[in-house]
Amino acid sequence: MAGTVGVAPGTTTFTLPNGQTVSIEDWIDDKLYATVQVTNGQTTPVEAFVAGRSQPIPGGTRASTRVDTNVPRSGDNGLPQSWEMYIYGIGIKMVRVMRTATGGTAPVLADGSGALSNPPTLQTLFNVDRVTYLEFVYNGKQYTFGVMQDYPQGHGFNVFSTNSNFELAQNGVPSPRDRNAMVLPIWLRENLSYKMSFNPEAALVINQAASDGSTALTFADIKTYLYGLIRRNVV
Repeated sequence: MAGTVGVAPGTTTFTLPNGQTVSIEDWIDDKLYATVQVTNGQTTPVEAFVAGRSQPIPGGTRASTRVDTNVPRSGDNGLPQSWEMYIYGIGIKMVRVMRTATGGTAPVLADGSGALSNPPTLQTLFNVDRVTYLEFVYNGKQYTFGVMQDYPQGHGFNVFSTNSNFELAQNGVPSPRDRNAMVLPIWLRENLSYKMSFNPEAALVINQAASDGSTALTFADIKTYLYGLIRRNVV
């Protein structure tokens, strides 16, 4: 980190609001993301970032894939050695509403054999947002809290349709400029736990009519994005 040792001439640096200077060497401007699964009638909390790839998705049983999470390891163990991150924005996106395959008990990633995924409708998004309390906890301390509307996703599908039965609901305007932005970033360091907790204050209502007119959709995947500067150990 600049400020404690010299940096090579020509190295790009920037100054944080607290006066600390960061040199851009092994840093990237990107994101960490993780997905949780919630269910109709659910009242128990579920935590994002606590599961890595191939581990069961929080709130469900299917294995998390690369589309569900990109965390290098469980957030309970913090970032790996020599990693750190400055979080400048947090976004929450309801990715899909779904049902299980015929005869199944838990959702899968791919549709087929009765399994179906649809975009959320406004009613579904509203029903979850209005009763779900969110908090981001780092090293056992609460750093930010609110509801889904406080963390607009800043991206998503932008659609025009003449179909009177078509509906697509998004958590905010699809523009990175309109997502949550922090003047003072959250500084994640190695081996210190972090997580986003979804806490239903009343039973969730997820009962969306399916696009095929068959069994209603009663599960939802919700993804949390942490945007900012990430430093990885580059050998």
